[in-house]
Amino acid sequence: MIKMKNKRDVFDRLFELKPLRGLASHREGILYLFFGGLTTLVNLVCSAFFWYVIGWNDVYMDLFGSQVAVGTFFGNLISIVISIIFAYVTNRIWVFRSEVTGVKGIGAEFGKFFGARVVTLLIELGGVQLVTVLFPGDGVVLFIGKLITQVLVIILNFVFSKLIVFK
Repeated sequence: MIKMKNKRDVFDRLFELKPLRGLASHREGILYLFFGGLTTLVNLVCSAFFWYVIGWNDVYMDLFGSQVAVGTFFGNLISIVISIIFAYVTNRIWVFRSEVTGVKGIGAEFGKFFGARVVTLLIELGGVQLVTVLFPGDGVVLFIGKLITQVLVIILNFVFSKLIVFK
């Protein structure tokens, strides 16, 4: 593993400002919440785009005699993958300040990151699909269900990133 010299970034400069100095010791947690919020926003905007702009929330398929919300599923899946890529980049650069370099090192790190996200991906997909089963055709409840799963996902993703990926 090759390590880069520790570089200052815009967030270091922000935490040097007098009103924020006392928070500098909590930099990692604060930035994780900030970028976790942005990641959630990316996920929600992408989901809303696929479900409501393109109309995938109305795409169902008959499977074994039941209507399955395939449009909701695939829109959700694509949104999650996009947000995982966004989260990896922001967590790597600003939150956990990974010093891993090289294609092989970064590839291995991303593999661990994505692998850790598979668990929360399954929780999120399952939670949203459960909402479609319990409240079919209710777009508002679908979006609220998506928001609720995000809270659990953010907490679990921090634990996995801190203990497994960027340790």
